Amino acid sequence: MWWVSVVIFIGIVLVIRNVWPTEELHEIPCDTLTNKDSTFKLLDIRDALDYQAGHVPGSVNISLGRLPFVANVDLAPEHSVIIMGKNNRRSKKAARILKKKGFQHIYICIIPVSSCYENEHHMCL
Repeated sequence: MWWVSVVIFIGIVLVIRNVWPTEELHEIPCDTLTNKDSTFKLLDIRDALDYQAGHVPGSVNISLGRLPFVANVDLAPEHSVIIMGKNNRRSKKAARILKKKGFQHIYICIIPVSSCYENEHHMCL
């Protein structure tokens, strides 16, 4: 029965990890964004098919699964990065990955990019 305790402990750790806030992570409303400002990079963490169905022009698409391995290819730690994803849980996970890679200026869009998929967002193609 000790394995039940281990499974419960792992479950609790995973839940806490998903809801625990990332340090210095700011949420911004995506409605006010324009990609004319080059001081930040837009990072779309959805899968390639979702990205092709609708995305913000000029955004970089790196799926969440590939992010730990290729983050430094298209992004640099000195960039301010705005993460756009399907939901805040996935966006916060991406923020934790980028923090471990040395990124300091990380933001999350409050509105999920699923509105891009439905072509309802003014920034999306």
